[in-house]
Amino acid sequence: MIEISLVLFLFVLIGLASWFKRRKLRKKRREKTLRGIEQLSALLNLIQSLQRHRGICANLDSTNQAQQRQLSNEINSLWRPLLDKSYGGNVKRVNLQFTKWKQIEAEPAGSFMEHCELIEKLLHELTVIADICSLTASNNDHNGEELWQNLLRRPHFAESLARLRGLGNKAANLGHCPAAVRVQLQYLLVNMRENELCDPTVHDIDQLVTQEILEPEVIKIEPRVYFSHLTQAIDQQIQLTRDHLQQLS
Repeated sequence: MIEISLVLFLFVLIGLASWFKRRKLRKKRREKTLRGIEQLSALLNLIQSLQRHRGICANLDSTNQAQQRQLSNEINSLWRPLLDKSYGGNVKRVNLQFTKWKQIEAEPAGSFMEHCELIEKLLHELTVIADICSLTASNNDHNGEELWQNLLRRPHFAESLARLRGLGNKAANLGHCPAAVRVQLQYLLVNMRENELCDPTVHDIDQLVTQEILEPEVIKIEPRVYFSHLTQAIDQQIQLTRDHLQQLS
């Protein structure tokens, strides 16, 4: 009888140990997920502000220099959590990107390509954090394909829209579309049409850029109006990613 009791006691003890271990693992995964969500949100905020800064700098003149300086100050504050030791990504790599930002900040005029390169690096950082925090792992409770689309592909699509905004805004300010800008816009439109998200935004933006920027010999749409239309589309894409992050939390 004593032997049976000891066996039962051992089974209960093993069961409790297993339960506590599973509970600890779930807690650890939960903490990792929340940390990843926080880091991805910080990166998205920074990317979105850099995209706005690029758009302003593509048409930088005396009327919007104050706006550019104010946005620069906001961007500097958005870098802080990514440069902190608690950041889960590669702090050394992010510091290199911060150095590139300070170079852009010092000479914002004519910095379109420098902005693009920096934003591309930060978009890659989204993938790194999502991987480190297992947000796109196959054992995640959420649909893996949906996660990849909303956490990683959608921000890249938003970046295509943001480049269209900066280049089109520059052309609208000039009143015509220079050949170099035209080639870049057409290339971006082709990529946008082939994007895997099949977003309804594509058709509307395609029509806007084609009819208002590429086709007219003299561009009549006001730069601020064009900028506003594209900003609305970009913010919508970023918000969809933020909403998905909120669902994960």
